[in-house]
Amino acid sequence: MIMNNAAQQPVNSLYQGGQTQGQHMQFELSADSMTYFFCLSLGKAMVESPIFNDVRLCEDTLRFDSVFVLAKPFTHERVKMFCDVYNVDALISLEKFYFHGISFSSAQRNFFKWNLLNIVVGGEMKAYCPGYSTVLTVPFMDTLQYITEEGYFFIEIPEIASETMKFAMRHLAEFSGNKIHTHFVPYWEDDYRWLFTRIASDWKRAQVFCNAEKWDKAVNEWLLLFERAKKWKHKAKIASNLALCHELQGEFQKAVEYAEIAISLYKENTEDDDRERLDQQIYLDVLKKRAADDGALSLQLRERLAN
Repeated sequence: MIMNNAAQQPVNSLYQGGQTQGQHMQFELSADSMTYFFCLSLGKAMVESPIFNDVRLCEDTLRFDSVFVLAKPFTHERVKMFCDVYNVDALISLEKFYFHGISFSSAQRNFFKWNLLNIVVGGEMKAYCPGYSTVLTVPFMDTLQYITEEGYFFIEIPEIASETMKFAMRHLAEFSGNKIHTHFVPYWEDDYRWLFTRIASDWKRAQVFCNAEKWDKAVNEWLLLFERAKKWKHKAKIASNLALCHELQGEFQKAVEYAEIAISLYKENTEDDDRERLDQQIYLDVLKKRAADDGALSLQLRERLAN
């Protein structure tokens, strides 16, 4: 479960200022709801991983103080209580979250003038597992900077409005939440993922289960076809399909085993430069990386936490 354990950043702590035509400009902004957008973006990124059965967002307010620059980690007792109450296995908590924004409006330069928006977000996340003493801590910081308006020096351009800064804050919050998910989910490239198909009727049933993303049922169908296959290429392609089904269920070691069967059949029957053989080798390498990342994640969130 993803929980927001960060204190709300007060309005008067957000500084916006700069110079526009020699005059200072400043306005107030609220960071209200930005932690929600951050957590929602993180949750959406994590739920795409097959290693999680469920990813939830806690909607309860946990902190009411205004000390937003300090984290107040959960005690072991609270971790166990939250996991029992919400019926979850682990907690990923946003401990602190804050913005520092500065807006500038440029002066004339080389016959051009522009508005430049710069905003920084920082914070800290922790991962807790009940029964383990060590906590995984992940600090983060991101910056967003872009030109909002530009024009020739003789054309009036609007100053940066509070709505623009608010939009930028939300965009940066969502971007940061999506980006940090790689600390909790193994990251991989999916450029080399495919499903071999045939028009034969006995393959179509397995393909239907794959199209419906019913991977466990698809595995059963592919296994029957694998045992009956006589031609080496059919057997190799079915093994590759089995690797895919196990991969998408988060069973990376089994996926590697079937991908190795597929590549061994290609090596026995094709030349070194065969296109399908080369693609299958790349897919095997990707799966091995995913299996290693999955093991590293489990070590981080469980075995390493016991030390």
